[in-house]
Amino acid sequence: MACCRRNNITNPARTALLKMTNYLALDGTEIDIQSDLDQLKIEHVLQRDRDVWHVVPHNPFLAIDRELLKERVSLLATFPVFSKGVLMQNMRREDVAQRYVGMLIGGGTDAGFHENSRTLVEGKANAKARFLFNWNPLFHAGCLVWIAQWTHFIVVNGADWYQHRFGELDASGSYSFVSSPHFDFGPQTALRQEFVTSFLSCSESVDLERLSNLLDEVFAQNSQCLAAAEAHHLQAAAGATSIDYEAPRLTKYERHTHDANGVPKVEVSFALLHYEKAIVEFDSLKKSHSEGRFDRAFFHGVYCGIAVAACLEAIANKLVFRQTGAHPGRRDGRTPLEKVNDAASALVAQSGGLHMPLLSGQPMFDSLDALRELRNSFIHAKELQTDIDQASLTSAVLKSVDETACRNYLLQLRLAVEHVFSQMPTLTPPIVTKSNVTWMGDLEVP
Repeated sequence: MACCRRNNITNPARTALLKMTNYLALDGTEIDIQSDLDQLKIEHVLQRDRDVWHVVPHNPFLAIDRELLKERVSLLATFPVFSKGVLMQNMRREDVAQRYVGMLIGGGTDAGFHENSRTLVEGKANAKARFLFNWNPLFHAGCLVWIAQWTHFIVVNGADWYQHRFGELDASGSYSFVSSPHFDFGPQTALRQEFVTSFLSCSESVDLERLSNLLDEVFAQNSQCLAAAEAHHLQAAAGATSIDYEAPRLTKYERHTHDANGVPKVEVSFALLHYEKAIVEFDSLKKSHSEGRFDRAFFHGVYCGIAVAACLEAIANKLVFRQTGAHPGRRDGRTPLEKVNDAASALVAQSGGLHMPLLSGQPMFDSLDALRELRNSFIHAKELQTDIDQASLTSAVLKSVDETACRNYLLQLRLAVEHVFSQMPTLTPPIVTKSNVTWMGDLEVP
C-alpha cells in the first residue's frame, strides 16, 4: 500500500493541521492530565476502548472523544496499563530527573544512582514516594499511546500501585520490538510498524478505511494483552510488600540507597564534592593572582591542592570497597594510587580483562603522588624551613600550589580517572572526565 494514498475527504484547515504532532480531542484542543493517577487512567482507557478513538482526515489522523474518555476514566479503580511513563519511587522527581540528565552527559556531574536505590519499581511501589517519569509527552503521535505494549506494565489497585516486568526490548534489528514469555507481541508489532510506515510519517491524506480497520485489529490484541498482564499481576503480586517512607531531600553530591535490612540511607560522593571544590578554589586562585592579591592566591592554592588529593583518596577508597565489600581502614598503609591500581586490577580481572595500571614515570602518577606528599604536609603541618624558588622569588611551597601547578593537578587527576574507569565500562566515573562537558558554569576545568 502506498504511504500517502489520497482519498476524497477534504478539510478546510488541513494545511495548518499537517504540522500537528499530538493527538487532540475532536474539537482540536489538548487533553489535560491532572496527576500521575489521571495519566494512568487515561492511558488505560485509550488502550482498552476502541470507541474513544476517532479516525479523522488530517494528520495525525486520530482524535480522542474527550467526553467519553472522561466518563470512562471516572469509573476506574483497579486496572493494568502499559504506561508510556516509568513508575519510580524512593527519590524525589527532581532528583531523579537531575541524575538522568547527568547520565546523558556521561556521568560525574552528580552522585548518580546507587545500585541499591530501588528507584525503578519492581513489584509494589512505595506509597509515600512514587511517581511517573515520562521520557516523552504522552500525547505525542510518535508515542502510540493507544498500543498496549512495553517491557513493563503498571497496575493500580486503589491506593496500591505495582509495576512488573513483562518482557524485554530487542533493538538489534531495523526496528525495536518487545518479546515476552507472557504474551505474543508479534501481531501487535506488525500492526504498529504498518501504522508507522503508512500513516505516522505521512502529511498527506491516507487510506482512512484501512486505518480504522488497523485500529480494530490493534484493540483486539490490546484486549488480550491487558488480560495477560492482569493474570501475570495476580501471580507476581501475591504477598508483595513495600517499605513506605517519604523521599529524602538530596544534594547533587548524595545518592539514595538502603542497608541490608531495607532501611533507607544516603551515601555521599565525596569524590565529586572535593573535585568541584578544587575547581572553585582554582578559579579563586586565578582571580586573586590577577588582582595582585598573592596572599589570597596562596590561600586558595593550598586548598585546591588539598581538595584534589582528597578527591583521589575518595575514589581510591570507593574502588577498594567495590572490590572487597569493605572500606579500607587506618591500618591500610597503601597510598591512594596503590589502592586505585590494586582495586582496579582486581575488578578488571573479574570480567576477564587485563588492567593497565598507573605507573611511576607517567605524568598522571608522578604529579598525583607528589601532591599526596604535599597534601600530607599541609594537613599534618609543621612550620619547617623551605627553599626559595629563584625563578619566581617565592617560597617553594607557594610555587607548588601556584596557578600552573594547580592546573596540572586538576588535569592529571581528570586524565588518571579517565584512564582507570575507561577500563571498567560498567562503572560510571565519579567525576567528569570528558573535556567538552560544561557543568561548572564559566569556570575553567583543566
